Amino acid sequence: MKRTRTLLLIASFMLGAALFCQAQGAGITPPDFTVTDITGAEHTLSKLKGSVVLLDFWATWCPPCRVEVPHLIDIQKRFGDRKFVLISISLDRDLEAARRFVKDKGMDWVHVIDRQAARELAEKYEVSFIPSTFVIDRGGKIAATQLRGNGLKDRIAALLK
Repeated sequence: MKRTRTLLLIASFMLGAALFCQAQGAGITPPDFTVTDITGAEHTLSKLKGSVVLLDFWATWCPPCRVEVPHLIDIQKRFGDRKFVLISISLDRDLEAARRFVKDKGMDWVHVIDRQAARELAEKYEVSFIPSTFVIDRGGKIAATQLRGNGLKDRIAALLK
């Protein structure tokens, strides 16, 4: 009986993981959106076709998100002058703290720091944990998800070749 329950639990987990991966998997067209960044500029994902886009869901209170900040700064420095757009979506409740953090760390890219917009995007992209990343290729398809550090840099570099 215990073995049957264990196998059933494992099978349920694997099915859930498969469905999760399918919903957010590579090769699919991501949900389109239009957002306003912290400078007041408007960005529409479908209008960025032809560029590699990195969507980064994060928050200042999230320790793993903070660990990724130097990698994101490096990615922006390396690829920002090419057909590459980095959009960070903050899931912070304290919006002023998030804005200060972005400024203090010199995070010089597109930032969406708006509680309602962030919540809507997180729902569209089925974000269940942070940090969550989505790399979108020049053709407008998801090329990779949930990459971090050097793996993220390498994937973006490959897509920009």
